Amino acid sequence: MLLRRAFTLIELLVVIAILAVLIGLLLPAVQKVREAASRLKCQNHLKQLALAFHNYHDANEQFPLAYTNPSSPIKFHNWAPYILPYIEEGNRVASYNFNVEWWKSPNREIAATQIRTLQCPSTPTPDRMQDKPETTPPNKTGACTDYFTPAGVHLEMNAFLGAAEQIPATADLRGAICWYASNNTRNSIGAVSDGTSSTIMLGECAGREDVWRGRTMTPVHYVGSPRVRARGGAWATTDNPYTIGQNKAWDTAFGPIPGPLKINNSNEWGHAYYSFHTGGANFAFVDGSVRFLSENTTLATLVALTTRAAGEVVSDY
Repeated sequence: MLLRRAFTLIELLVVIAILAVLIGLLLPAVQKVREAASRLKCQNHLKQLALAFHNYHDANEQFPLAYTNPSSPIKFHNWAPYILPYIEEGNRVASYNFNVEWWKSPNREIAATQIRTLQCPSTPTPDRMQDKPETTPPNKTGACTDYFTPAGVHLEMNAFLGAAEQIPATADLRGAICWYASNNTRNSIGAVSDGTSSTIMLGECAGREDVWRGRTMTPVHYVGSPRVRARGGAWATTDNPYTIGQNKAWDTAFGPIPGPLKINNSNEWGHAYYSFHTGGANFAFVDGSVRFLSENTTLATLVALTTRAAGEVVSDY
């Protein structure tokens, strides 16, 4: 007589337990590999954008402004529409009208387009939309980006710096891609006297318009109390660039921003840099290189890397 041996309940439970342990060990490894791939893809996006800035400079003998002079015929535009033709998006902006604000037709329809090169793949919800209500319609509506041009350093940074690191009020705190001002009508590579390999051109401020503080997200909420907004989410908005070093929420009822001013503390406008990469963020420098900076990078180093002509010397970061 042939006997058949079956699994006992205990044996089956042991096998299930072993499989659960193996899966538990495997999942973190898979997540690490996935994040490593996303981080590299993000770096590739920043590399393409940095090269686009340089190609624009070759054609125009200057970089685009972080945002334009609003009193000129060219109204309220940031850097993005100028460099899109250099990342093979020329057809998309062929009908873009620089004599019309970015949120009005025909520009609003273009600005509502999601552009993958302007998105970090590590961001939980890459296809976000800014839809800020205006007193006079239409809303300021546009597809969001996770990258921005740091226009420089705000003097409020001194509140977070030690006594020996204080920034003098006379220092040139402008960034490589600065906005229009009476003392900054154009951005050129020659203005970057601190060194092109030591000056940031583009950084990450991911997840806007939702507010991220640490790894806690509060959804954007334009009305009510408190109003919640990271500000500057749309890739076409003039709110995209900012000077780092501030600690103010869009609505004071939702502030001040908690935690130390550092990489990955908050994605709110004016604060610092923010990404969803573990331990730091990606940056494109004026020389076209792309590097990952630790979230433990000192504020004094961030200041030196953000300014273009303040005379600092950065040896290790």
